Amino acid sequence: MKKFFFIFIAFLVCVDASITLKQINSKPSSRAKNFLIWQYLKQDITDIQADIAYSQVDGEHNKILYRYAKKTKNEKIKYEVSCKKTKDLTKITDTKCLELAFSAKKTEKLSIEQRTKLINNLKSSDFISILEIQNDVKINEFYKKHDAKTFLKLFNKSSFNYRYKNLNLNLNKEFVNSFTNTYNTSNFIKLVVNNENFNKLQKSLLNIDAKQLSSQSNFFLGLNQLNHFNTKKAIEHFYIARKKATTAIHRDKNNFWLYLSSLEEKYLKKLVHSNDINIYRLYASEIYKIDIDNYFSHVKTNPNKEIKNLNDPFIWAEILSQIKQTPKNQLTDLSQQYQHQEMIPVQNFILQKASGYVKHGFIMPYDRYMKELSIDDKALVYALMRQESQLIPSAISRSFALGLMQIMPFVTDDISKRIKNPIDSYSEMFNPKTNIRYAIKHIRWMQKSLYHPLFIAYGYNGGVGFFKRYLKNDKFENKKYEPFLSMEMMSNSESREYGKKVLSNYIIYKKIMGQEVSIVHLFDTLLKPKLTDRFRKLN
Repeated sequence: MKKFFFIFIAFLVCVDASITLKQINSKPSSRAKNFLIWQYLKQDITDIQADIAYSQVDGEHNKILYRYAKKTKNEKIKYEVSCKKTKDLTKITDTKCLELAFSAKKTEKLSIEQRTKLINNLKSSDFISILEIQNDVKINEFYKKHDAKTFLKLFNKSSFNYRYKNLNLNLNKEFVNSFTNTYNTSNFIKLVVNNENFNKLQKSLLNIDAKQLSSQSNFFLGLNQLNHFNTKKAIEHFYIARKKATTAIHRDKNNFWLYLSSLEEKYLKKLVHSNDINIYRLYASEIYKIDIDNYFSHVKTNPNKEIKNLNDPFIWAEILSQIKQTPKNQLTDLSQQYQHQEMIPVQNFILQKASGYVKHGFIMPYDRYMKELSIDDKALVYALMRQESQLIPSAISRSFALGLMQIMPFVTDDISKRIKNPIDSYSEMFNPKTNIRYAIKHIRWMQKSLYHPLFIAYGYNGGVGFFKRYLKNDKFENKKYEPFLSMEMMSNSESREYGKKVLSNYIIYKKIMGQEVSIVHLFDTLLKPKLTDRFRKLN
């Protein structure tokens, strides 16, 4: 569960148990140590203790930095954080502080006079050029004076409202094609194509020569052509995207869309030979009645093998480092060290890597914590868990999502208010029983509004509020290329890909549990609101 889950919590419940500096000093540099430091800085400590702890942070981490700035007496740190957090740039007179605080979003609502004053106080040519464009009263003709690089930098860093009001322009063919040699073009194309409000920019992109662009850019340009009824051009983009694809999932995705747009079965037939397990291959395999068999749900166990505490993120970090340092041809031998029943998640992780991800693991080591769940709900929990943590109980993300189901600390705090026997320490979230119990509580809440596994996955990753807004924007309606267009054109790329992966996990887990499910039926169901959610009008 990632940072995009939005719930307003007036007062967070602090579940930080006491963490000592001695404990921090004894741990190796790692993401897990960063998490300890982040918690420690929330405690009642001295500025000297804060300095010692912060000096051990692995890499740059704003989440830790902002908490540290409240504890330290280090004037440089306080200065930098204070500048970064300043919203009103007109109150800053110091150039260094102004450039630390600067962002295009902060200058959008300023007057021409205020921006001009900022220009005189800045040294960065990039910041100055952004302000000059924002000040240009004839912004519709700005490309006669400004280059593609500056435009893309402004567009990618601006708010949606500013983009829509000022940057949804009819750009000439020459200027559009200058994007092909510019950094960040891929993100720009994704943002434009995935939002129908940018109708002028979308039409401008119909003229771009995309041969030099990435696989992702060509894919989205193909969708853009379909939305403008240019099937032949769309097929050209999908073909280029497939040719440039570097992973099986992206090749499969483009073969699927080549099939949808051309209706030539040769593209669909290619999918059944894929080694990846994804929604595109599952769809083709169901159409041609071909079983998918390149996965496993059980591994060999040996009670005499060593047990390590997988609930300890530092131990998992050691194991992961060992796996990364082991040559591929020795990984299968390494997996045999982890054949104890309690180490199945590690063995599963290694065996997939050893196969080059040709063989996919769908193990179920936590059934004992889900005895009260139906097969459908258990398949859903495992589908989410597999995508969140690869079933490693002490997994921890850079943003500090915790455990099997990667629950964020602030979400943990909220659930703690509504659950019996809440945790006393975030470290308890590395216990599979506790983590699954919290996740089920959250999933049950989501199931009051969302009934389809794909929609629940979107809500779990991006937040129910985010998905509700997307859903009510005329998505998943009974139109050509649906529900597939709505699945591909979600601007939140993390949630978009996450949902597709969870759906394929769900189908395999249902099959393993002896309950067959049709992906074709699941796709059809997405177009029937009464079967999927409570946010749309029933039909």
